[in-house]
Amino acid sequence: MDFEYLIEGQVRRIALVKKGAIYVVRDGDVVFEADIRRISEHEVMMIVGGRSYPVSFARDGDRTFVFLEGREFVLRPPGEDAGGFHRGEEKALGEGLVIKAPMPGKVIKIPVAEGDEVRKNQTLIIVEAMKMENEIKSAIEGVVKKVFVKVGELVDSEKMLIELELKKE
Repeated sequence: MDFEYLIEGQVRRIALVKKGAIYVVRDGDVVFEADIRRISEHEVMMIVGGRSYPVSFARDGDRTFVFLEGREFVLRPPGEDAGGFHRGEEKALGEGLVIKAPMPGKVIKIPVAEGDEVRKNQTLIIVEAMKMENEIKSAIEGVVKKVFVKVGELVDSEKMLIELELKKE
């Protein structure tokens, strides 16, 4: 099974091949074996080199959100357009950007307000999903034009969260 995922702005390709009770994982030039055991419908325990890693995941359409060691990865089928994954779905909108919820969850913090200037990689909103806090960060230098949600609000996947305008020079 082949996957593509985005991490720190780079698309990476991984392949999983079942070999008896073990999976062979290929991530670029790195190859390792993993014993993967299902804990629940949305959680597995991955054992690599004698070390255990709890992994939680959630599916939304053709995307799978994976949470491992405090990090979030977005996996998708190979061959699709790689755009739009920076911790939240992003859509270019003329002179700005609309950031959408990557998955269903609860808004727990909004450290920016309308009119605030934001820098690239600055946290815009924190959404809790599956007991994990997901920081959604800005992909651009800009100004917060509109905040569409409030702290405590439950959001569905694809819900518009924040709109940014490009910073005027």
